[in-house]
Amino acid sequence: MFKGYISNTIGRVQWTIHARSSFLIPHLERISERISGRFKEVADDTLLTIMRKDRYKILGECKVFHANEVQTYLVKMYKYSGLIQKVKQLFKNTRGFREFNTTYVAAMKGVPVEVPVAYGERKHIFTKESYLIIRKIEHACTVREYFRSGVSPEKRRDVLKKFGKLAKTIHDSGVKQDDFSLDNFLVYDDEAGERRLILIDFERVTIQTKCLSEKQRIWYLAKLNRAKKHFTNTERLRFLLSYTGGDSDYCKKLARQIEAVTVYIQKKDARKFYKQCCHENRKFSIFKNTQYSGYYRRGNSPERLLPLLNTLGESAQEVRYINNYRIVCFTGRNFKHVWMHANALFALRIDILVPAGVFKRNPGRQLTEGFLISQVPENCIPLNQYDDLRSGKNSILYALLRLAEQVSPFGIFSKDLSTHDFLVQMKRNRLKCYLGNYTAFHINHYPVQKNRTVNTRIIKQLLQTEDT
Repeated sequence: MFKGYISNTIGRVQWTIHARSSFLIPHLERISERISGRFKEVADDTLLTIMRKDRYKILGECKVFHANEVQTYLVKMYKYSGLIQKVKQLFKNTRGFREFNTTYVAAMKGVPVEVPVAYGERKHIFTKESYLIIRKIEHACTVREYFRSGVSPEKRRDVLKKFGKLAKTIHDSGVKQDDFSLDNFLVYDDEAGERRLILIDFERVTIQTKCLSEKQRIWYLAKLNRAKKHFTNTERLRFLLSYTGGDSDYCKKLARQIEAVTVYIQKKDARKFYKQCCHENRKFSIFKNTQYSGYYRRGNSPERLLPLLNTLGESAQEVRYINNYRIVCFTGRNFKHVWMHANALFALRIDILVPAGVFKRNPGRQLTEGFLISQVPENCIPLNQYDDLRSGKNSILYALLRLAEQVSPFGIFSKDLSTHDFLVQMKRNRLKCYLGNYTAFHINHYPVQKNRTVNTRIIKQLLQTEDT
């Protein structure tokens, strides 16, 4: 069924493995036993290291010595967390098989990918487990990481050109990547020293027989366009020119259509995050102990956040800045709604602080005492504490208007806006403003032109008020 692959049953797992990687066969049983937890880890066993584990998947790294060198592979094991999911998967292919199959088919269609060297399935009476083994490309990084690494303009142009051509190849091949983002493309230099880009992560990929329609292309390019703040307008046009084969008229038309759909997708993301942030999932979690209860973003553990609250004491200050965190103390408000609104704004991908967690202290008290914690970017200070607030008014106005332009497709600032609501950062000799107070912005469905007019007026009035 798959050219170049052989089947082999090892233990209770049915494996399909590429003939060139058959040297892995003696290790497959230990790999499957170790990643599934059936075999206890030995201190000096370096075959497999667990890198990440959640309710849906376990990811490990496997090192095997072959052909006088150590070869590294990524090993995935897929899990089904709920009873309904376990029952459903009995009647369809496993996630491991689906990812392997779609990657293989995409490669056959000419899409640059890294096809897994093996996949396996273990069948139980009512459940199935699946495994996937993929060669790890050394010294590779995602496209997002590459563009954040401060590469030269020439290298950025080269990768953007190749990225545009790759996106065109993907869409011409009928590949639909639901999570079409900068994180699902790898950049690396091959053995000949040539820079290559490949598509990765086929967990949410489907392939149709025909090429994508223009409507489908715009949808996926709009998903990619959500990362537009990391690129200049010239770079975005350069990507589209490469995608369209140099057709500048079609490129401009496509850019306008993509921008409109991007706004729609970002608002859809905001509605999704508004609900997701109060449930246990891959991005968020729930916390409760005798002192506090609340919600937090994964990556910001309560062990890191709660000690910040213990340093507040009985301070009457509503806003405090501690260790690159902004802590807002509030009483009498629904702390859950505050958290939901903050994450909805963050999902819009505008320049705001990252919501880290929200906690309620002593639920038994009559007056609820809540704390909203946000991450502050490096070298950021509140705008009202900026030394050149009056003397550098023009640069501040420019930075605030840039932020207003960014947020206008989604809503408007509050009329009672103040300099306390913003943070300012000097980045590459240019001021950049962040919205620190989530309640100072309201999402609406008015046209962007109307919102832009309102936001521009509010920003100018804000600076005039500071002058007086």
